[in-house]
Amino acid sequence: MDKNNLFSNFDSFFNDFESYFNFPFNNFSDNKTETGKDSNGEWLKQTFTSKDGSYKITTFMRTSGKIPVSKQDHATKIGDLKSQMEICVEKQEFEMAAKLRDQIKSIQENSTKKVALSKELDIAVKEQNFERAIEIRDELKKMK
Repeated sequence: MDKNNLFSNFDSFFNDFESYFNFPFNNFSDNKTETGKDSNGEWLKQTFTSKDGSYKITTFMRTSGKIPVSKQDHATKIGDLKSQMEICVEKQEFEMAAKLRDQIKSIQENSTKKVALSKELDIAVKEQNFERAIEIRDELKKMK
């Protein structure tokens, strides 16, 4: 196989990439950058919008701190679900958007309930009410 031919095929593919996917990569006019800090560290979010507003690309990058690997915190998971819900609404997939809304509500309610149960568990242990502490512990395990 000729190396020059391979590279020219590669160049040709990427030169024609826009026509293959009908996506104007060189047509972005609005670039919005946000930075912030949360419990996991600092982050950077960039959003590129096409001139006509028909395309939007958003990247999110953790710039320092810890990256949640196996367990997402509730705020991150809720944020992800909200983003998915917004996309569903834009695509007019309202049934899926409603399911995502219900998931968000469930996570928020469980989070509030977990906090209340944790406080109740602390009180039960301080009062040496170990039977109640065991019940509360089991309820918390079911919620995970």
